[in-house]
Amino acid sequence: MLCVSTASFSVQVNGELAGYFRSSRGLRQGCSLSPYLFVISMDVLSKLLDRAAEEKKFGYHPRCKKLGLTHLSFADDLMVLSDGRVRSVEGIVKVFGDFAKYSGLKISMEKSTLYLAGNTVAPTGQIASRFPFEIGHLPVRYLGLPLVTKRLSAADYRPLVEQIRKRIESWTSRFLSFAGRLNLISSILWSICNFWLAAYRLPNTCIREVEKLCSAFLWSGTDLNSHKAKISWEKVCRPKQEGGLGLRSLKEANTVCCLKLIWRIVSHSNSLWVNWIQTFILKQDSLWSLTNGTTVGSWIWRKLLKYRTMAKPFCRVEVCNGEKTFFWYDNWSSVGSLLENVGSRGFIDMGISKKSSLANAWTNHRRRRHRTGLLNIIEDELHLQRQQRNGNEDRFLWRGKNDTFRPKFSTKDTWNHIRTTATTVSWHRGVWFAHATPKYSFCMWLAAHNRLSTGDRMIKWNHGAPGNCVLCQHHLETRDHLYFSCQYGSKIWAALAKGLLKARYTTDWSLILDYISNQRLECVEGFLIRYVLQVAVYMIWKERNGRRHGESPHSEECLIAWIDKQVRNRISAIRIQELPVINVVEAVPIFEKCKGGRYD
Repeated sequence: MLCVSTASFSVQVNGELAGYFRSSRGLRQGCSLSPYLFVISMDVLSKLLDRAAEEKKFGYHPRCKKLGLTHLSFADDLMVLSDGRVRSVEGIVKVFGDFAKYSGLKISMEKSTLYLAGNTVAPTGQIASRFPFEIGHLPVRYLGLPLVTKRLSAADYRPLVEQIRKRIESWTSRFLSFAGRLNLISSILWSICNFWLAAYRLPNTCIREVEKLCSAFLWSGTDLNSHKAKISWEKVCRPKQEGGLGLRSLKEANTVCCLKLIWRIVSHSNSLWVNWIQTFILKQDSLWSLTNGTTVGSWIWRKLLKYRTMAKPFCRVEVCNGEKTFFWYDNWSSVGSLLENVGSRGFIDMGISKKSSLANAWTNHRRRRHRTGLLNIIEDELHLQRQQRNGNEDRFLWRGKNDTFRPKFSTKDTWNHIRTTATTVSWHRGVWFAHATPKYSFCMWLAAHNRLSTGDRMIKWNHGAPGNCVLCQHHLETRDHLYFSCQYGSKIWAALAKGLLKARYTTDWSLILDYISNQRLECVEGFLIRYVLQVAVYMIWKERNGRRHGESPHSEECLIAWIDKQVRNRISAIRIQELPVINVVEAVPIFEKCKGGRYD
């Protein structure tokens, strides 16, 4: 009642508010109790549909009767399944009418669609003439995904590509940095893709098209110019310690999602989809026993069967009562899958049927000695498991971190197992660290890869382009010259870093990169030198670009003051946030001492 009574309302009369009054009943829009009230009401409708099917007021869909499935519900989106008879449609409409009397929530006939496919008994015209439903045709999109049984065509996955394109075009800000675009890709665009990846094995053409859009957005913004990429998308999608930006390849992510679907089936997950698979496709068979050439099931099901070879090393069974463990197919012994090691001849030699569970083998098999040593090992393990059995259900395990098997699926660990690894770069600690500013880190990442558009690189693209350094006007502009062999840059670096580096002070880029990548650096001083370097790299590059485009030049003293102010502001922000990683009480005096307090 506190949520109800504390809300206040006002009536607007002739454009002016005429006082306030408190609420005494009812829930306002956005109230935290509203979802609970809605779920309670929809649960009543769910029970009414189930009861009506049990009382034969409408018939089950032929493929749903064994599961007792009458409907699928997602928020206020309801899909009711029936046998397609006129009497069944009348029964469903009557249930909705009764629910409207109880709750006041009335079905909108004009917004509802009737799909008649495959199992329809009554003619389409007869149903359409008696009910005001719109007649729909499959395939159709449901909850944003296409309901298809065949391979996804270009027309099927086009909504995904267009959704990503429209979302990118809606970000019209011209001042998004590279780091800002990267954040939008990882948090929003990748979330849109994950919704599709979790349900389908996307075609390679779809994945390439999506990745091309994301790459173009990262490097050129909403212009979507695919020719401005500084680093290949393959390298961008590597972990940060391997020189990438931490994005995951969509192809690898799709593979992980397919393995997760296999895990749900193997572990007998308590989900409607798994129950349907067990009832109508697997029946009494093991997932590992089906052939790849089967015509049973949809296209995505046949795709999943091709991933079994990859999934098998990840699966293991911890035997308890042995009822859900297949003797020949599951990995329950130290030998692994028995069928793979013994072959089909083992059915005869062991006297255990192909579909037998471990519990059946314990009951019906009598231990004996064989001429083959492997069969004797199997007999010993079978006898040992019989002695150790208990009344609990078998536990299905999945290989995780450090090759340890756990009773849960880890997307991250599975991705690390299947992905293509690259060599770890030594400089990643100097680029990605706690409390770094993303846009500075991104610029530093480009500099570490030597992918900044310096003069020497511009000459390779266009022989007529000016390649001299615009800061000193004396040398060819390279990354190593800009940081910090150039007279302009070296003066800035000396003023900022000499007190921090002391005897290790140098203007050689490779030596600086090696030093900031040292994991033995103390927390405070390590943060300061890394952050000072990143801000200096960014500000010098910004100054260089400004001069290239005709802006007024700034002196070294001006840039030193800007960098000094930025470092102090960052330390102050850390102090306000009260973050424990850096002792900000020590950071300011150290920075002050190293710089001599010149730019207060």
